[in-house]
Amino acid sequence: MAEQSVLAYNCPECGGSMVFNPNKGKMQCEYCDSLFTREEVEKYFAEKEQKMADRDAGKDWGEEESSMKGYNCSSCGAELIADQNTAVIRCPYCGNQTIAPTQFTGALKPDYVVPFAFDKKAAIEKYKEYYNKRFLLPKDFTVSSKIEEIQGVYVPFWLFNGTVDAEGKYEAYDSKTDGDYVIRDYYDSERAGKMGFTNVPADASVRMQDSLMDSIEPYNFDALETFTTAYLPGFLAEKFDVKEDDDRSRAEKRIEETVKEKLHDTLDHTGFDVKDEKVDIHFNETRYALLPVWMLTTNWNGKSWTFAMNGQTGKFTGDLPVSGLKLGLLSAVTFIATFIIGSMIIG
Repeated sequence: MAEQSVLAYNCPECGGSMVFNPNKGKMQCEYCDSLFTREEVEKYFAEKEQKMADRDAGKDWGEEESSMKGYNCSSCGAELIADQNTAVIRCPYCGNQTIAPTQFTGALKPDYVVPFAFDKKAAIEKYKEYYNKRFLLPKDFTVSSKIEEIQGVYVPFWLFNGTVDAEGKYEAYDSKTDGDYVIRDYYDSERAGKMGFTNVPADASVRMQDSLMDSIEPYNFDALETFTTAYLPGFLAEKFDVKEDDDRSRAEKRIEETVKEKLHDTLDHTGFDVKDEKVDIHFNETRYALLPVWMLTTNWNGKSWTFAMNGQTGKFTGDLPVSGLKLGLLSAVTFIATFIIGSMIIG
């Protein structure tokens, strides 16, 4: 197995491992707590990265050879093994966060990154706030469930830009009640328009569930930063393994659904039936970005529960267990309330 070079961001002051601190927006040493701006870190390590790139130039890390890659920790020299899509590894011997630069070079280099906005401690607190608001959650879950793992991950996404030409023909109607009759007035309606779209996201990782990634949107893309590896220490990161062309169909479906909703919103009537709709999507730019996600795994009652949290906004998604007793109580209360209201109407 060929060994690739890795880059560790060691503190210029004490040599300790540095990580990106989301709360302060700076790199922080885990040992002496020294803080450095992104610009300071990039300048300091530019020469080191260039030397590593020169040393690795011309080597072929062909993915067909193996799904696993070998790396040497630049701090202690230990050999690290990771799959071909993992770009940030924590050395189990010295604790340093090491980065595989070849995962982020050439066509593999992201255009942008949205940095994490809060740290692991804040993520755990947001998780607790999430499940404490769930009435149907078993009481024992809040007491005995244990977080098995919480990890910040930079997930690869394709961001699509372009324009849309859309048109639709509808049979719209207004309804009104006259005694025992419902009267409808029908209208032929046509709508057409053109709109632009920017940063329509589609995750580019096979390992991430599309439904989870969709559920924690939206991201504020005003916070996009030009990519630099200085944001990565302290978090896992993956390079894309879903190609742009393969993800475009997902983006097309989302854009088409949104455009049709916009057309429907312009029909100021009680209801409508679709006679014909046409949506032409024109892509003109695609950008590759890493977006922040906190992944949590909780163990309760012998089962693991997986959650995802937007690392920028804190929006949370995931399945939670349901208390049969609370569900039965809620159903009973709903039935009684419905019965009382029905009795009042009849009386």
